[in-house]
Amino acid sequence: MKKITSIFFATVVLLAFQTALAKDKRSAVPSKVLSAKTIFVDNQTNDAELQNDALVGLSRWGRFDVVDSPQKADIVLRLTGSSVVKFVPGGDASATYDPKPANGNAAGGEELAPPGCTRITVIEPKSGNTLWSDVRKTTNGQEKSKILEGLHDAVDQQEKTRNK
Repeated sequence: MKKITSIFFATVVLLAFQTALAKDKRSAVPSKVLSAKTIFVDNQTNDAELQNDALVGLSRWGRFDVVDSPQKADIVLRLTGSSVVKFVPGGDASATYDPKPANGNAAGGEELAPPGCTRITVIEPKSGNTLWSDVRKTTNGQEKSKILEGLHDAVDQQEKTRNK
């Protein structure tokens, strides 16, 4: 019985440690994000209100200058939902309608957000590498207005750590 209790305790401690590391890793912001001056918002959802809320949030934050193309941006803020809209040129006979994607990934290989949520991904535009990512619940206007809270908090936390 003592051995089972010890194994159980060790498992709980390891799981708690792993959860803490995962949370720190998710919220860690690379120096490329901290040094960025310009940002482009790439809204891949079907919700224009989300893009507006992201733009308003960036304006209030004042940390980045919003630019009109990814080529002019130091970083890209991509918003993706639980579905992907794919443009198919007219007359393309090979295109087929598939309402359910084969997997939970967008065309760029990014994982889609769960229903009722939005994935916020910060991307380096030149390489396409993901620098930071978060999932936020966005089912109502109040939640949508807080779309950038996770990024804002992660940047603030990283700067406090860096300045110590």
